[in-house]
Amino acid sequence: MEKLKTFDVDLKRLFFEVLKRLWLILLVGIVCGSGVFLYAKFFITPQYKATATIYIQNYTGENDEKIYSSDLSASQNLVTTYQGLLTSDNVLNRVKEKLGENYNVDAIRASFTAEAVEDTPILKISINNDPEEAAKIVNEIAKVAPDAIMNLVEGSSVKVVDLARVPEGIAYPSYKKLTLIGCVIGVGLTLAIIVLLVLFNSYIEDEDDIAKLFDAPVVGKIPNFTLYDDKGERKKAIFSKKGGRV
Repeated sequence: MEKLKTFDVDLKRLFFEVLKRLWLILLVGIVCGSGVFLYAKFFITPQYKATATIYIQNYTGENDEKIYSSDLSASQNLVTTYQGLLTSDNVLNRVKEKLGENYNVDAIRASFTAEAVEDTPILKISINNDPEEAAKIVNEIAKVAPDAIMNLVEGSSVKVVDLARVPEGIAYPSYKKLTLIGCVIGVGLTLAIIVLLVLFNSYIEDEDDIAKLFDAPVVGKIPNFTLYDDKGERKKAIFSKKGGRV
């Protein structure tokens, strides 16, 4: 007996099947996006980012006020070193002494970030916390850093350029970003499920499906009709809505 042919992927059919369910894809995307937004809004504690700016110098000479290119280059190289020093126990313990015993060194370190301004000896230091606390902590770090680092690194110094202001905008979470991610995930999962259902659908829908499975031509078509039992109740259909094929 001759083996049955297998279905090939029909991109045109797949496209129209997806198009028919476009409303479902969009609906799931909106629901997922809304769900992620509500979760972020009510269950994630907002974090505010306060930033201070410090300037790193590679010289300490009081009589020579000139700044040489070699000094700037060396200062830029020290930026990475200073990023590590600012989170050292030596510096943060001094910060804790100024702020009070209620502050934890590890918690300060976990919320601390430092970012070098490209091609400059300027370092931006930041703390993520509630607005007032973030500004208070990062400003104390900026004030303590010059003396603490000068004692650790000879031939260099730190100056405070700008102290942090109390931030107004939320740094984390980004509601727009999380909502967009939720929408994309919802749309992607729904689309993937629909595509898989279409690809693995083994039902015969029309004459073209028969032609793909069998070499025999279609010689007849059973029209669509409704069957009733002896009680006058409608029977479950044994053919598709388009009618069976033979």
